[in-house]
Amino acid sequence: MTAPELPDTAADLLRRLQARGAVRDFRPDPVPEAWLDALLAAGQRAPTSSNLQACSVIVVRDAQLREQLATLASNQRHVVDCPVFLVFCADLSRVALACEAQGAAMDDTLELGLVASIDAALVAMTLAAAAETMGLASVFIGALRNHPGDVARLLGLPQRAFAAFGLCLGWPRTPPVPKPRLPRAAFVHEDRYDSSASEAALADYDRQLALHYRARGKETTDDSWSRTTGRKFSVGRRRALRAELAALGLKME
Repeated sequence: MTAPELPDTAADLLRRLQARGAVRDFRPDPVPEAWLDALLAAGQRAPTSSNLQACSVIVVRDAQLREQLATLASNQRHVVDCPVFLVFCADLSRVALACEAQGAAMDDTLELGLVASIDAALVAMTLAAAAETMGLASVFIGALRNHPGDVARLLGLPQRAFAAFGLCLGWPRTPPVPKPRLPRAAFVHEDRYDSSASEAALADYDRQLALHYRARGKETTDDSWSRTTGRKFSVGRRRALRAELAALGLKME
């Protein structure tokens, strides 16, 4: 039986998502305000556990504030140069207010912290996918978590909220070149997780990623992904993050 053809709108979205990649070099052209409003509205429709809507978005327009955030985020200049910079906050402050209105205190569990972080990710990816349909491109800025307390103070965040990540958005100077992804066998499993498939796929993926980098003039080794990942994450990162989030009212115990 022949599979039905995809509707044009679905085919276009899938094509764009397959071609997406991180962009750090943007044209200075502004994104129309009505477009940004539409994207924010689309992001707000993302799924949310128990209707908590534990995400807040800050549109950062002030140039000096962007400079300060860029410095805190490992000096990433695209935070300053992109037409639109958004900060997605995992925000439990409204949940705490709802609990207080009922004469109770919010039980700050790890589950709630995960829900807020997942909400932020779902809102951001919904917005980013919608932006792709407009011809816009983006890159996520996880380095805002390098200094969560400083970022919270700069943005005036309430207690029980932290900046999970940022998003640079705008018109790319050149189309992105998407990195190859892990083979399907390492990503999709049927009924039960197949660890052997993941292990077997890594050597092939290392070679594919090495070819990708070398084609763009970047030096790497044949075990490109395994080497970089193994070295980067065999040393703890952001070890102070739990304590810093607790200082922001997010104990997540």
